[in-house]
Amino acid sequence: MAQEKQKILKLDFEQELDFLLVGIISGHKDFRLCFELNKALKLRFARKHDIIISAGKPGSSTSHARFLTGGNASETYNLIGNRDLEHTGFFIPEMRNVDYFFLVSGYNDNFDLAGMVEKMRKLSAVSGAFIIQPDGLKSAETFLNLIEN
Repeated sequence: MAQEKQKILKLDFEQELDFLLVGIISGHKDFRLCFELNKALKLRFARKHDIIISAGKPGSSTSHARFLTGGNASETYNLIGNRDLEHTGFFIPEMRNVDYFFLVSGYNDNFDLAGMVEKMRKLSAVSGAFIIQPDGLKSAETFLNLIEN
């Protein structure tokens, strides 16, 4: 009896990264940065549970501060600390120069991210702010869990 050849199908798909991302450089504590962002952008960030991410070795993890608020319509804003609270790792390892990530989801086509970044740059707690293209990050899927929760 002749053996049949098996067909192997490979599924190759990319996650749709439907969010906007800003990298913030700041030497200030997270609560100080949130205070200034709230005031300048008319937001109301509130501290949420820290984000725990498993890291390298089995059983090890990193913990990152997270602040959340809603905006106009269905917009949601997250501020995430890139550096681990214990200074042992990074939320997005390939972006070690970034202290915080400002993530916007649920935005509409009229959303003015560039204008928001300009306001951020004027804050005393912000040394730098720049738009990041999420699809250029190796670890971009890490942000998707935040949006879904």
